[in-house]
Parts: sequence; C-alpha cells; structure tokens
Amino acid sequence: MSDDRLLSGFMNHDYVITFEIADKDARQAMTKLCEDDWDGDAITTTTWEISTELSPDKMETAVATHLSEGDRAAYYYLTPPLGSGIPGVADAKRIFRVVLS
Repeated sequence: MSDDRLLSGFMNHDYVITFEIADKDARQAMTKLCEDDWDGDAITTTTWEISTELSPDKMETAVATHLSEGDRAAYYYLTPPLGSGIPGVADAKRIFRVVLS
C-alpha cells in the first residue's frame, strides 16, 4: 500500500456514521459536514469516520436535520471505559449504535 491510511484495526475518530439520503442536495450537505466540519475520513461515499466534540445526543440532532422521510442513518461510537460492576472484571469500552430513519 502506497499511503499510510489504516484500513482496518482501531478507530481513528470519535464516530462512524453511515447514511442513505435520497435528496442529492441533502446528501451533499451531509457529506460536506462529515468531510469538513467533522474532519472525517471517507470509508465509502456514504460511510465516514468522523471527529467532533458533539455528544451522542447532539450528534443525533445534527444528523436528523439532514434526513427526510425514507432516509436512513446510523452512527456508532465508543464509550469511555465503563465499570462492569462485577468484582474482578476490568473496565471496558462499549460500542453503541444509534439508528435514525
């Protein structure tokens, strides 16, 4: 491979988002948001790894503003380390998925 992109392994960003938006202008606006405002790296034309200071709730609001009836989006994020509540079991990060449609 001629460049230094990491194509598998650990996430380099805060979120992974994927979307299906029928309206061309709304799809382009979402792509621009992912690429520019959220400093994203494209995985495919509609799936991005992105970095943002937005909380998951604010991310949901930001994504939902670009969706119309029949459109879909989902984003994934890792939590900070969470305790299991079970003695002897180490803290672990968990991945969450939020589906918008």
